[in-house]
Amino acid sequence: MSFLTNLVMVSALAALAFWLYRFWQGLVPKWLPAELEGAKLVQVEHDLYAKSPFKVAGRPDRVYRTRDGLHVPVEYKNRDRFAVYETDIAQLSLQSWLLRQNGHRTAAFGFAVVNDRNTGEHKALRVDLKDDVFCERLIARYLDVIQRRVQARKSRGRKCNTCGHRTPCES
Repeated sequence: MSFLTNLVMVSALAALAFWLYRFWQGLVPKWLPAELEGAKLVQVEHDLYAKSPFKVAGRPDRVYRTRDGLHVPVEYKNRDRFAVYETDIAQLSLQSWLLRQNGHRTAAFGFAVVNDRNTGEHKALRVDLKDDVFCERLIARYLDVIQRRVQARKSRGRKCNTCGHRTPCES
């Protein structure tokens, strides 16, 4: 091969390598926390079911599996500020509970990835998850409320405006 042919091939390979590097950078989110570096995305909007001790279904936004085999639930939120709420802790804890009910080992933490509505910046906020006893009590309480065995407690703030069980609470 001529020098010019070799030069064109080397240039093409360098351009391809640069493009692949830039493409890969776009696939790795900039908000990804250190705990998830090297983790594999294993579920995206995947339905999870449990039959015992309660019949429950849930759908985490994302689930990552760390290098040591632990599953970590991740929820995306759009907010005006970077904050974690009690409902986030409950949601992520229940998702972790569901993962365990389906035979997956889980980490003791999850992440709420908050998108700032004003700036578009994403930040992963670590959440320490509650245990199985907490989750099962929460599920039992929910079942008691929807089956009207107990009266729902009225929430503080605007949460009541979007609650699916607002009618039993108000009546």
